[in-house]
Amino acid sequence: MAILMLLVTDSSSFAQQYGWVNISNNLPNSTGTVSLSDMYWLNDNEGWICSSATGEIYHTTDGGSTFTTQTTQYYTNAIHMLSSTEGYAGGLNGRVYRTTDGGTTWNVLGSIGGTLLSISFPPSSTTGYCSGYTGRIYRITSTGVSSMTSGVTVNLASVSFPGSQGWICGEDVIEHFDGTNWVLDQSAPDATYNAIYMINSSIGWAVGDNGVIIKTTDGANWNYQANPDTSNRTLLDVFFLNANEGWAVGNSGVILHTTNGGTAWSVEGSGLTTNMLRAVQFTSSTNGYVLGNNKTLLKHTLTTGIKDNVQIPTLFNLEQNYPNPFDSETKISYSLAIPSQVQLTVCNMFGQQVAVLVEGFKPAGSFSADFTGDGLPSGMYYYRLQCGDRHETRKMTLIK
Repeated sequence: MAILMLLVTDSSSFAQQYGWVNISNNLPNSTGTVSLSDMYWLNDNEGWICSSATGEIYHTTDGGSTFTTQTTQYYTNAIHMLSSTEGYAGGLNGRVYRTTDGGTTWNVLGSIGGTLLSISFPPSSTTGYCSGYTGRIYRITSTGVSSMTSGVTVNLASVSFPGSQGWICGEDVIEHFDGTNWVLDQSAPDATYNAIYMINSSIGWAVGDNGVIIKTTDGANWNYQANPDTSNRTLLDVFFLNANEGWAVGNSGVILHTTNGGTAWSVEGSGLTTNMLRAVQFTSSTNGYVLGNNKTLLKHTLTTGIKDNVQIPTLFNLEQNYPNPFDSETKISYSLAIPSQVQLTVCNMFGQQVAVLVEGFKPAGSFSADFTGDGLPSGMYYYRLQCGDRHETRKMTLIK
């Protein structure tokens, strides 16, 4: 009995509660009341935030406790990072920027000819897509941007590529990229859609004006979901960790959350802000960020517990392969803070999977896997560690 009581007491001492915290004041003072437009987080700690009013991007490596300021020619509405060093951003005047040093420098890659609104890259792919004003859709590679035909002239607010196929939404339209062409093959209610998020080629959500929420389970037919917000505030972004857990944000500080794929949504974070919220991203079910106008930045994190100042432990750490570059074989090491379901895969620069190195349940601890490049051409490869509902990707170079 004494042993049982000891275990219960020890467990309760680590009781944790999670909720929303306003960390807006952690942003650089120079931003004043600057509105924030988009963000991209590689993990719990490292992320980049765009400003839609000034040519600045804010970078953090400590979960938003501190930021450094990066600069672009004009303001940006969208950002997507492929790794801690390589990424793309875009916005005013259709400018598309690329960085290869984590944002220390953002170089102009090209222009889409009109304001850019959204960027998406398929997982482990170096080819991405962006959308913008008056039906603009462009393909992005490291060498430039190229126009694609959308067949529409309305503003296209959001693009999502969960794989080789993609979806895009805008004013009264949802389109689908079948791998070759953009096609109007979607059956959806008439509405103005501001954001779309697909978790695979079948399942996804879109949100829009007057609080509309729709879902597809076949990648083509969309149906309404009930919004509990009685004010029907316009929704501007939606994000899902998996088929069940997701968030949507919008006007007047509204934050919606679901744990069952949208069968039921709930309103949370009431009273935190009345500012327009424009973007949401979570790195796990207990760590996420929401941003918006007037320099609004909210974080979902540990808020209370018996032990004050306890940080949420990093779920895993993926190390750089060694050696890198390599000519035949290289070792990929990683560590887990808690037992977890793990998958470690390798893809080529076109996003095609070439190897599954690890797949299954692992205890907490440090591990490594060997990757052999026999039979593969020289070039850039990407290895991705999926750990529970989080993931991280790094790149490596095979030289023969």
